[in-house]
Amino acid sequence: MNRTLLVSIALISGLSASAQKLNCKERKALKQVRADITYLASDELMGRATGTEGEHMSAYYIADAFKRNKLEPKGNDGYFHKFTITTLRIADGKSQFTLNGENFRLFKDYYPLSYSSNGGEFDGVVVNAGFGIASDKRNDYEGKDVEGKAVLINIGSPDGIHPHSAYLAWHGLSVRVDEAVKRGAKAVFFYRANEKVEKPKGELSLTMEPSNVPVIFIDRVLEDVDYFESIDLSLKVLVDQDTAYNVVGFKDNGAEHTVIIGAHHDHLGMGQHGNSLAKNTNEIHNGADDNASGTSGLIVLSKWLKKSKKWNKNNNYLFIAFSGEEMGLLGSKYFVKHPTIDLNTANYMLNMDMIGVLTQEKGLIVNGVGTNSMFESMLDSLVKEDSRIAKLETTKSGIGPSDHTSFYLQKMPVMHFFTGAHEHYHKPSDDVEIVNDSGVVYVLSVMRDVIARLNTEGKLEYVKTKDETKQSRRMKFEVTLGVVPNYSYDGEGMELDAVREGKTGQAAGLKAKDVIVSFGGKNIKNIQDYMAVLGELKKGSQTTVVVRRDGELVTLNVQF
Repeated sequence: MNRTLLVSIALISGLSASAQKLNCKERKALKQVRADITYLASDELMGRATGTEGEHMSAYYIADAFKRNKLEPKGNDGYFHKFTITTLRIADGKSQFTLNGENFRLFKDYYPLSYSSNGGEFDGVVVNAGFGIASDKRNDYEGKDVEGKAVLINIGSPDGIHPHSAYLAWHGLSVRVDEAVKRGAKAVFFYRANEKVEKPKGELSLTMEPSNVPVIFIDRVLEDVDYFESIDLSLKVLVDQDTAYNVVGFKDNGAEHTVIIGAHHDHLGMGQHGNSLAKNTNEIHNGADDNASGTSGLIVLSKWLKKSKKWNKNNNYLFIAFSGEEMGLLGSKYFVKHPTIDLNTANYMLNMDMIGVLTQEKGLIVNGVGTNSMFESMLDSLVKEDSRIAKLETTKSGIGPSDHTSFYLQKMPVMHFFTGAHEHYHKPSDDVEIVNDSGVVYVLSVMRDVIARLNTEGKLEYVKTKDETKQSRRMKFEVTLGVVPNYSYDGEGMELDAVREGKTGQAAGLKAKDVIVSFGGKNIKNIQDYMAVLGELKKGSQTTVVVRRDGELVTLNVQF
């Protein structure tokens, strides 16, 4: 039996099973959800990778839906809010580097780093800035004028590269580049004094915002740098770019404030950007739950709000389907920097990311409830009144791995609606068959009730929350276990929702539902403790992880 027929049978049988719990409007929404997800998660769209034809097809589908629902176009090109993404960044073989008259060879003797500008010229004096540290404990720039000159920095640390270093905060390269540029340096050159210090990666980041000066690693062990007199550099970096599409529609009620409702419509394509958790990434990642489910929710809510005559008139509504979320919230970051409304008039933001696998066990997860004092108690009341969602889990922080973060950072109350990670997350198996369509409608019904309840509350107060993921966002990990945490777990330790195939954690014996209670000899009370330990470990490290599994403690050996 072919796949299309199987899906059709599943959809028809599911419709009758869920009809008893849905009113007339919700049954119509159920058909819309199924049609949207079936199309958006079809092979025809090739996984909707940012900037690809499949992502553009998704954008046109959403724009057509917004037009049918009589939303005003509110992008920078009709419904489309276009932005540019980088798809290739590599040093050009025409680059030239001469040190003290000796020609160095690209990729053999030197290479640019991700923090580097995409090109630049420098011909002049180099200043030895030691380890490039400027702190209360040590100032390598004392008595040195680097204005208009190149800076040479030892990539190591005064007391070695290890977790207990007094200069741990300076082990990263970007902080040292920033310090040099702040002092007027026109180029930055890193080197290592011995082979025990690991070389930095030569692959140039596609999403990292580069410095405005060339940043080079000299791929030689240099024990004596006092003889450095002059550097002549002509750096060229080849860059290829594509256009990505946010889709933006506006319901204008003539109100003073505007509610923003969002969901990202991009996914992983063929896994080409490196986010796939599958062992074989060369397959279409259709992203039915992530995030065709939320995209469909956006379309349904826009239709519900269009038809309402009572409960939503005190705010305007801006609907945004973001692209580039999977590459680092690129679309939402671009929108808040180039908004098509005055963000000072924005009231609050609701985000849907992965709302397609509602179960009795996990229930509904809503992140960001601490960003307004009303959110938590209101949600608890609404879910109890509806009763179709068995369980509600909430977290307070406005920072999280989805697009609501971009709006929270603009001092806006936010909520992220989510039904949990699962074994199909970021794999080709995240297909239409795994989606609980009626569960999507239940979530949308709660969101509709949230909008109705907040309709008469005027401008909501923004509350700054404890940034529970700030450390993990800043740290650059050399190693990873390859696990997906359960972000809604509120017990002691860190529960695992999934373990990546072929990664270190799987090799060590970790399993989904394990709760990590000790890692690297340290107690793990929460995900922040786990991130802190992970940030201390290096390639080649051997350590242990202790998990609570079926009520018993299990010790596993980990080799990175």
